[in-house]
Order: sequence, then structure tokens, then C-alpha cells
Amino acid sequence: MENTQNNNIQQQIYQFQYFKEQRDALAQNLGLISASLQNYMTTKATIESLKNVKEGDEILIPIGGSIILNAKISNTDKILTYVGQDVVVEKPIDETNQFIEKIIEQHNEQIKFLNSELYKLDMTLQGMSQLIQQGSSQM
Repeated sequence: MENTQNNNIQQQIYQFQYFKEQRDALAQNLGLISASLQNYMTTKATIESLKNVKEGDEILIPIGGSIILNAKISNTDKILTYVGQDVVVEKPIDETNQFIEKIIEQHNEQIKFLNSELYKLDMTLQGMSQLIQQGSSQM
């Protein structure tokens, strides 16, 4: 009987580790998506500020990694927009803004989903931890 109980606890520990690894992977994905969302929010703010710029104005453009570029505006009506693997298209500012807003919305939905899944896994892990502790104390 003790051997069966020991095997059962060992199996619960393996399941706990499996769920913990899933939880860690989800948390890592959440971090990546949150960072990407922040990047798109910065992009959206930059696009919004371009509406007040005139041709020939000098502006500062954040290009990532805390690096800012000084640039002169030659076209205030359109923006080059990266839309996929090595594909860049010229779009009006409003259309580009809508494109970015859709991406932000998708990111927010992913974050909401991941938070929900993380909560479920946390509850599962908490319950499993209690069961493992109870089983260990009965030995």
C-alpha cells in the first residue's frame, strides 16, 4: 500500500512539474506580448504626433533600443508600413493608424486570454501542491 501511495505522489509531482512548465511558458509569452504591445503603443503615439507635422519639419523618431533619430519630413500624407515578411506598403496616416489599432486590439485580446490561462494554471498548481503536501504528510 505504501508503495502505491508513493507512486501516486510521484505521479502527482510529475504532473505538477508539467503544469508548472506550461505556466512558465505562458508567463514568458505574456511578457513578450506585453513588450510588443508597449512598442505598438509607442508607434501609435508617434503616428498621432505626425498629424501635426508639416513638410520640411524636423522631428525626432524613436527607432528602438532607446535610440532616437533626427529626420526631416518630406511627405506628411503617407507612411511606409511593414505589413509582413519583407513587404512594405505606403499607406495614408489614418489607414496606418487603423492597422496599428487592430494589432493593439489583438495584443490586448491575447493578454486577456493568457492572463485567464495563467490564473487557471495557478489555481491548478495551488490545488496540486496542497494534495502533494497532504499525501507526503500521510507517509
